[in-house]
Amino acid sequence: MTFLEFNTESEDYKQALQLRQSILRAPLGLDIFQEDLSVEEKQLHFGLKIDNVILACVTVIPVSKSLAKLRQMAVSESLQGQGLGTQLFRECLKDLKNKGFKEIVLNARKVAVGFYQKFGFSKVGEEFIEVTIPHYKMMKTLEA
Repeated sequence: MTFLEFNTESEDYKQALQLRQSILRAPLGLDIFQEDLSVEEKQLHFGLKIDNVILACVTVIPVSKSLAKLRQMAVSESLQGQGLGTQLFRECLKDLKNKGFKEIVLNARKVAVGFYQKFGFSKVGEEFIEVTIPHYKMMKTLEA
């Protein structure tokens, strides 16, 4: 399995969009391809790949030189619960730290809060609704 960063012009990005659509949007009756994806050109895209297939992905918005916002983490449904999300998340955090980011923020689906807490993320504020479901803002300072 290979951890990689890719851009919006790549085949990997196209696969990641399909994965995000099937895991994160379609179950909510939403279509990622109806969203303005042009903003993603300035975002960072990471994934785990086996045999030229993206099996897990996450997108990162560089908010400032020190703050990054993670969004839309997805793992192939048939591989969920096998550690791919954990592996992707660890590699992503390590890469962001190497890029100089000091704080990471994300909006976690309520059902995923426990996953992020395992990595030292803490809830910030009250529950809110995003893309029709409950979320919590979560934050973590990367250790020096």
